Amino acid sequence: MNAKKIAIVKFSVAAFILALMGFWIFNTSRPFNEIAYSIIAAMLIVVGFVINSGIQALKDAKAGLNPEDELSHKIAEKAAAATFKISIYMWLFGLFALDYFSVDSVNKAKLVIAIGMVGMFLIFLFIRLYLSKVGINDHKD
Repeated sequence: MNAKKIAIVKFSVAAFILALMGFWIFNTSRPFNEIAYSIIAAMLIVVGFVINSGIQALKDAKAGLNPEDELSHKIAEKAAAATFKISIYMWLFGLFALDYFSVDSVNKAKLVIAIGMVGMFLIFLFIRLYLSKVGINDHKD
């Protein structure tokens, strides 16, 4: 897949997420609480990263760069491994933290899954951005 098609897919995903968020916001009958506002903020951060990566893919396409290279794969692999390690502790902390909040049992399960998935995605993005800026070290010390 070339870089222009990748950018179009990224922009389409961002538009789809924004459309679903708009649908959810306009069809909500109850006023939002702090958790809803934090979920909206996290999703806007995710959409911002997706749009940023789409813009970067368009710039790479103009420059004639290949979107699939070995360094990108290595960075993604290292970011995924680190995200997995961190997310185990995040899920554990999240499960214990939710015992202190008063949420009914049906919404608690949905909340745990939603926060966990968004949290894992944000952790992956931050680690991937960090590794792409700093670089990866393949030395085995």
